[in-house]
Amino acid sequence: MHVLPQLAAYGPALGSFQDAMCPLRATGASPGIAREFTVATLRAWGLADLVDDATVIVSELVTNALRYGLPVGFGAADDRPIRLTLVRHAGLVVCVVADASRQEPLVRDPCDIAENGRGLHVIDALSRTWGWTPLPRVGKAVWAALAVPAA
Repeated sequence: MHVLPQLAAYGPALGSFQDAMCPLRATGASPGIAREFTVATLRAWGLADLVDDATVIVSELVTNALRYGLPVGFGAADDRPIRLTLVRHAGLVVCVVADASRQEPLVRDPCDIAENGRGLHVIDALSRTWGWTPLPRVGKAVWAALAVPAA
């Protein structure tokens, strides 16, 4: 799934938007930091109704980036190899997590007793649409879009 064809169906590519970005370290605290950033940003935008779904989505995206998106041998905790960006545009809020890997996110069929493997299923269930796109220099961005509730 790539970003441009899917998001283009939901609104014009140009126009007004809001965005907020949070660089993240490669630590176990990053999903929690990402959730806190998401809550604060959505509340500041007057979109508290999206907080529950968005925080679950962001947590799954960041966890996947930590698990699968770091360069081989990465170990410097001071670097910020993961970037969370929230974008509000054309009736959507898009949660985007960029990492250094070009590996395509794979939806797996989890075993009933597996402790992981359900993240993309959860993202699919909570979002209007989701996908990924390779980044120009290195890495990829995995994103999920939520519809902004009508006022």
